[in-house]
Amino acid sequence: ITLSSASPSAGAFVRQPALSKLTHRTALHVAAPVANINEGVDVDVRLNTYPEIPANLVDCFSPKEWEQRCALAVSYRIAYLHDWHENIFNHITLKVEGSDAEPDGPHFLLNDFGLGFDEITACNLLKVNLDGMLAEQPNPVPLDRRNINAGKGRVFKPGYVLHSAIHASRDDVHAIWHGHDLDATAVSQTKFGVLPLSQEATYALNKGVSYHPFEGSANDLSEQPRLVKNLGPTNQIMILEDHGPIVACPTIEEAFAGMYFLTRACKFQVKSLSVAGGDLSKIHMPDDELLDEMVRRMKKFDEAPSSAEVKSTLDSSNGEKNGEEVAHDTPGLMFAYARRSAERKFGPDSIYR
Repeated sequence: ITLSSASPSAGAFVRQPALSKLTHRTALHVAAPVANINEGVDVDVRLNTYPEIPANLVDCFSPKEWEQRCALAVSYRIAYLHDWHENIFNHITLKVEGSDAEPDGPHFLLNDFGLGFDEITACNLLKVNLDGMLAEQPNPVPLDRRNINAGKGRVFKPGYVLHSAIHASRDDVHAIWHGHDLDATAVSQTKFGVLPLSQEATYALNKGVSYHPFEGSANDLSEQPRLVKNLGPTNQIMILEDHGPIVACPTIEEAFAGMYFLTRACKFQVKSLSVAGGDLSKIHMPDDELLDEMVRRMKKFDEAPSSAEVKSTLDSSNGEKNGEEVAHDTPGLMFAYARRSAERKFGPDSIYR
């Protein structure tokens, strides 16, 4: 089957029926819906909480920015534990809430170039504008809280080029997660891309997957319009060919879940193709009917068990059940476990400082 790099219209399938003759891209390409991904989800805001802002930082950050810094710092530690990093490269960014109102806004937070993911803290994250320039802080951060690089910080241009393009063009995107996971990057080097071979792949594909051709190191501003066009207006995942995956979501929790399932799907795919000697005819490739069923079930992936029956009441007039369905905040729950793991590994005082 053949897929173009451009995003299909929302909710559309782009595929040919003869899956056994697959030659390019992926067998399933679903554009993400325009509606908020958490619409109808019973989100527990207590899933992920962080220490209150220290007294010597209240003049440096707002309480909300401090919370975002904590969430992003622990995200880098989570990425380190999942091996979604490459020495001092790769980036996770988070848009600073309320920064659109700033004269040079919006702003987003990212890692200081030269630090490893396991060295990122709430205070050594940089705040930059869409031009990649460091944003002014109300007051300088105490030097003891920037113990590795006490200078102003370094912005790595390829990270700025990729992330600022998406932050500038997609109002729904607040968190962007990019890494060079070995298996996901290997899949980015294939012409067929991500295949619908697992539940994990279905989750990723259901978020909308786009592809962007490799143009070399992402340090040329002229590439930004093509990046934006290929990601499209709603898709949350883009495979940078011969480079690696990028996940763009409304929240850092959703970005983590997207990257988790995508990289897991790629690991399964690489292993299954290895076992099959690269012969796709020896792989259990779903047909069109099964693909439709996989997508239908994935739409209820977060649904609580038997919620329809538990919440329903019998309408005596017509015998139909009416009620509400309850959905879990799966990305929030996944992130909470990953956060707790990172806190146990590194210690909260090492991260939220």
